[in-house]
Amino acid sequence: MARDLCFLLFLLACVVAGVHCLSCNQCVAPIPDNLSECQAMNTSSTATNCSANLNNFCFTARVETAGVLTGFSRGCMAVSAGNGCVSVAVVTTCRTFCTTDGCNTDNAAHTIRACATLLLVSATVAALAAVYS
Repeated sequence: MARDLCFLLFLLACVVAGVHCLSCNQCVAPIPDNLSECQAMNTSSTATNCSANLNNFCFTARVETAGVLTGFSRGCMAVSAGNGCVSVAVVTTCRTFCTTDGCNTDNAAHTIRACATLLLVSATVAALAAVYS
């Protein structure tokens, strides 16, 4: 009896997980006039449902040309291209991906720098702990 109940709960959890639509903040600002509006969309309360084929990740992307912000977007993606920045000549594109409703509230580049700093501090503390233990 208990085993049957556990199995039914497992099936129910699978069905609920399978029909859940991820909600992400969604905007595109390829023109400098719209950048601040897209950047201001930084709370989970503005998130909307993703389409079924783009339902795995939320993202934030930021484009700078010669150090000047020239593009910004938030949205849904089927696959993650990984967090980080890529520079080609004078154009730098930074992106972050996440997997919970309304999670793409960051500013891409600033979050990446904070994560890199946290990783460096954590690695330093771990190395010091290994040396002094």
